[in-house]
Amino acid sequence: MAPFVPGPPVAVDPESDLLRPWLAAARRVFGDHDPMDDDWLEARRELLRRNHNRLTAVMDGDAVAGTYRSWDVDLTLPGGGAVRADAITAVTVQPTHRRRGVLTALITADLERAHDAGTPVGILIASEAQIYGRYGFGVSTETVTWTLDVRVAALTRAAAALAEGLRVDHVSDAELREVAPDVYRRGRQPGDIDRWDVLWDIVTGVRTGDPGNAKPGVAVVARDAAGVPQGTLRYTLEARWPERAVGSIVHVGLLDAATPAAHAALWGYLANLDAVATVRAEDRALDDPLPWLFTDHRAARQSGRADFLWTRLLDVPRCLAARRYERPGDVVLEVDDKHGWAGGRFALQVADDGTAVCEPTTATADLELPVTVLSSVWLGGTDLRGATAAGLVDERRPGAADRAAAMLRTSTAPYSSTWF
Repeated sequence: MAPFVPGPPVAVDPESDLLRPWLAAARRVFGDHDPMDDDWLEARRELLRRNHNRLTAVMDGDAVAGTYRSWDVDLTLPGGGAVRADAITAVTVQPTHRRRGVLTALITADLERAHDAGTPVGILIASEAQIYGRYGFGVSTETVTWTLDVRVAALTRAAAALAEGLRVDHVSDAELREVAPDVYRRGRQPGDIDRWDVLWDIVTGVRTGDPGNAKPGVAVVARDAAGVPQGTLRYTLEARWPERAVGSIVHVGLLDAATPAAHAALWGYLANLDAVATVRAEDRALDDPLPWLFTDHRAARQSGRADFLWTRLLDVPRCLAARRYERPGDVVLEVDDKHGWAGGRFALQVADDGTAVCEPTTATADLELPVTVLSSVWLGGTDLRGATAAGLVDERRPGAADRAAAMLRTSTAPYSSTWF
């Protein structure tokens, strides 16, 4: 039998019969073996319709060898602007077809499409970190798990005063669903992306009949004196009573704040929970000011630091000119991209007001770096000096790496809070 050679990816119409084997193939790789009944399948069709998803597959005859899904979202940048991004997920290769070029066929076709369509960046959350650097992706954001020891957590006077003007109320999941998207919109940080309707249904607990639906929990809204929602929270309880001692854990599923006051109010609420030992909030920001809210800094601890959002620049000038910077300066970058989409020499000039111009140039390069490195540092959360020290950046002009690192770095790390 001739060896399998992947052909061009084929589009998968969500309305077609191919959707079921496409979903089965993707779920098999991620270990989801629950039955797909007709109601579940129709719910997935509706999700894909509403999000305008692009589904592709590499086929081996009638069998699905690989799956891929993407759609367009806005990615928030430093300074509050945004660029359109190609969000990528459900990337799988069947164990029967590994190392045959299936992933390369899928991802290069999609990135080529995005580049030709004028989408300046691709984004994903990597299941396996060693894969995506080969295609120009780099780690742009990280997250941590924050654990709050409720038994010793008490707000400082300053934090209590900050939260004092807000009213914190329990609400139904349906009421939370009504207000949560606007709170998120007003509090978006660099690295955040659009959340789609079905995801909001899930994280607020209103979506039923779905294995991924949120567990029954408690919904909370923090409102200002005018009654405007400024913070949203939803959590579930894991009851633990070892030898009748309080050991229960609260798991935070949703916590968004449009203002520092709302952030303090919601964490103050969590710190006041009775019959709870620990609050655990996963996939939170590295530089969350949480310890500063409490009289005992040790009440809030970090663990589980990990990469989260990976980005892949497809248009260097558009992406670098769209964000804002905290320090003025100029640097000429020689970007190496074996795929050709983002390669070239570009002059980045940042004015005193933080606005930037980035254009192709023939001037002598100050730095030469692979697109993977630039994709990591452009949002401001990764230090270019580390990549330089590791030998990944060729500093052609002395001091250029330090100067570029200071320009690109942001005082607050970018934070992406949305799984996709």
